[in-house]
Amino acid sequence: MKTIFILAVSLVVSTLIYGQNDTLKSKKDTTRIVVGKKEIKIVDTDQGTDIKVREKNHKEENDTNFQEFKKQKIKKFSGHWSGIDLGFDNYLNKNGSTGLSANDEFMRLKSNRSIGVSINFFQHSVGLIGNNFGLVTGLGLEFNNYFFDHNNSISKDSLSVVIPKTYTNVHLDKSKLEATYLVVPLIFEFQFPGSVSRSKRFRIAAGVIGSLKLESHTKVLYPDNGRAQKDKVRDDFSMNFLRYCFTGRIGLNKVNLYANYYPVRLFEKDKGPELYPISVGLSFALW
Repeated sequence: MKTIFILAVSLVVSTLIYGQNDTLKSKKDTTRIVVGKKEIKIVDTDQGTDIKVREKNHKEENDTNFQEFKKQKIKKFSGHWSGIDLGFDNYLNKNGSTGLSANDEFMRLKSNRSIGVSINFFQHSVGLIGNNFGLVTGLGLEFNNYFFDHNNSISKDSLSVVIPKTYTNVHLDKSKLEATYLVVPLIFEFQFPGSVSRSKRFRIAAGVIGSLKLESHTKVLYPDNGRAQKDKVRDDFSMNFLRYCFTGRIGLNKVNLYANYYPVRLFEKDKGPELYPISVGLSFALW
């Protein structure tokens, strides 16, 4: 409405200066301004603001003679959370690198197969400054997949400490640890001005994502007398029940590039290797 107000004031001032016999009419959410031989109609709707102009000698009831002068979309802030995330799962050691000690070597991953998926099904946006900057929250489900590189899985000993589960007489086709989390984000997002449509704005975002572990299990596939066998074990594997991550995102159109770092250990303290999960990938806004 600020743009419309300035336009209206400018037209009234010009009328006073040039001495035209002009009129200003208002009816509900429609405003009509007559300047010289021109009539301007301003209509506010939930979708935006339309400004149209025509010659004054047309009948007011006939809107077909109006030509669109300017159309300004004014929308509330809406962030980019809902959609699907696809990324590579991995973890860092206590020194911040992907290297593993000899004792932790059984946790080494096949990076190209450790692909995580997040389904972000609910979003709520809170505008803080205009329609360019705000807070985004919501709900989602995160599915982490850690594919082991060696011929092993994991299990727990009598003290619930995570240890390798080795296979000596068979070659494993697949061995992985899966975990499912309920996630809640608190992300600040800034959309650079330049486009009316929010999806076409270049944007940056940063914040935290809290996670609640719902389930975890290991899955192993191997051949047995020409047939594929599958072993699936459900357990908590001494993984931390609650965790959070720092997230950074940049995007354009309906695609974001994101990176997540979890300063919370994958396993409980003294219950497994000291590893800190990370994930990097693409986020696709589907709705």
